[in-house]
Amino acid sequence: MREASMPQASNPATYADADIRLAAVDMDGTLLDDQKNFPVGLEQLLDSMEARGVTFAPASGRQIWTLINMFPGRVGMTFIGENGAIVMRDGEEISSSPLDLGTVRRCVELVRHHVRQGGFFAARTDVQDGKAQDVEAAQWDGGLVVCGKKSAYIERSDESFLHAILPYYARTQVVEDLIEVLDEIERGELDDAIIKLALRSAGDVKPLAERTLGSFKESHQFALSGDNWADLQMRGVDKGQAISELQKYLEVSPAQTAVFGDAGNDLGMMSRAEFSFAMANASPDILAAARFVAPSNNEAGVVRVLSSFLE
Repeated sequence: MREASMPQASNPATYADADIRLAAVDMDGTLLDDQKNFPVGLEQLLDSMEARGVTFAPASGRQIWTLINMFPGRVGMTFIGENGAIVMRDGEEISSSPLDLGTVRRCVELVRHHVRQGGFFAARTDVQDGKAQDVEAAQWDGGLVVCGKKSAYIERSDESFLHAILPYYARTQVVEDLIEVLDEIERGELDDAIIKLALRSAGDVKPLAERTLGSFKESHQFALSGDNWADLQMRGVDKGQAISELQKYLEVSPAQTAVFGDAGNDLGMMSRAEFSFAMANASPDILAAARFVAPSNNEAGVVRVLSSFLE
């Protein structure tokens, strides 16, 4: 039964006559290899796509400014950032979906509380042996990234947390009190809007996420974005919704769209394109949702498939 539901392996003959106008591509685990390197041939591919009027849109949970910095010299590019909470083209905003500040405040308080409580429990040597204690401690070694349109805001400033955060959030401010940041936004003293909350844990994020951001999964969009990350956004906001907004803006149809992903936060994209590709290294839910399988991120799968569209 499982084999019958698997998508087809990538076969250029299947889409030889396709008129692709938009390609939305996840970054980590999809375009980038496991060492976070770009695939060989990407620059030539982007040149060819630009010459043919095909929009290449990185679609990531990363901050929009981080994505822009990753493609220096590429004027006019389109980016889907913060898991779809903001879309920009040539430096101009196309769409965004701010969070309500009341929910943001409560999440800040919950993360503070559970990190303190979890850390206390993990430190109790009478409860568990040393190895289990280390695993437990890592799960609760977390922090919240409050993601604004213009900057990310964090309270933790220790080296290990910054090392984990800064590659994904190029514009980040360390603040003494996240609640005060929200107060300044509410009073109009800080010109920004919060579009996503990202929870980062040194270990398995799920226990901490379920007790904090996951408390709002019935009213908001909650997703685990890998082993160490969880996100909260407005209900209905994801990469798929962002692609729909971009399709309207570009006047492009799903039949003219290709998408590539590997993890749960890419799931919304799969139904918005006729040419939906799960990477060979993708999670089971993405493999089940996609129509095709591309070679893995370590085999330059995105470049190989998109190049075949242009042949």
